[in-house]
Amino acid sequence: MNRCDLRFDSFIDELILKPEELALARQAAVGIAGLLRGALRPELAPLEERGDYLVVGSVGKRVAIRPLSAVDLLYLLPEDGSQRDGLWRMESALRAALPSAPVSLENSRLLVEVGSVLVAVRPAVEQQGAFAIPGPQGWMMTNPAAEMAALRLSDSLNDGRTTRFLALLKAWRDACAVPLGSFALELLVREFMAASKAQSWSGRLADFLAWGRRHAPRQLDLPGGLGRLSLDDAWHALAEAGYWRCVLAGRHAASGDSDAEIAEWRHLLGANFAAPPVFNMWNIRQDTGDNKEG
Repeated sequence: MNRCDLRFDSFIDELILKPEELALARQAAVGIAGLLRGALRPELAPLEERGDYLVVGSVGKRVAIRPLSAVDLLYLLPEDGSQRDGLWRMESALRAALPSAPVSLENSRLLVEVGSVLVAVRPAVEQQGAFAIPGPQGWMMTNPAAEMAALRLSDSLNDGRTTRFLALLKAWRDACAVPLGSFALELLVREFMAASKAQSWSGRLADFLAWGRRHAPRQLDLPGGLGRLSLDDAWHALAEAGYWRCVLAGRHAASGDSDAEIAEWRHLLGANFAAPPVFNMWNIRQDTGDNKEG
């Protein structure tokens, strides 16, 4: 492994949340689920752990990075015909249970701050092993189990590099304000990794930025056969600019100018690239990705 790849591996290690951090994030979401249960499903035992909620998105899939985005939570509505006003009932329940906590409605989800953790809650209705959740165009389907299985299968074929590369691309997206949602990135990465021959992180990143522009706009198939996700080309200019930064970084590396090389990677991936690790567990931001959890 060359020196550049060692830097990339260290950077990715610091990006990905540790198991204990994921556990604390899940704990915050489970606490919100408990409050909703008390108001909407009082027939369930208070300490029952399963049956009426699911932690999904990047925390549920264990692919969350720093700074931690909102923890995505699906809460199953009672089968009493209340789906239409599910968000309103959930909002009322949380405002009553947490009178001093900020609760807001955004993009068909409720955002609730629990300490320093932001929990994004959507009502859900189970349908044939998948879930219907509200979106901008009405109710849409999601299959968290199929999404997790597809991601784990990809990881199993390349020694875990799929999720590590996904973390790297999320860092690029955040550092460069790329208008590409987490779930769209995930779908693209799985497809790209199935065909990628690159041996280094820097080569893989450059290849993806070129490959991605050739594979959009298009419709991305969703795991579980639930439909498709529209992918536009609004991010193409930033991908092209990123590709040329990869080229420049490679030229600086070849000439032995390590400082100039690192400066290019920091423009592309953020100031923490090749920086001493700083432990910062709850640096929360709200993910501005697509309407899918992730």
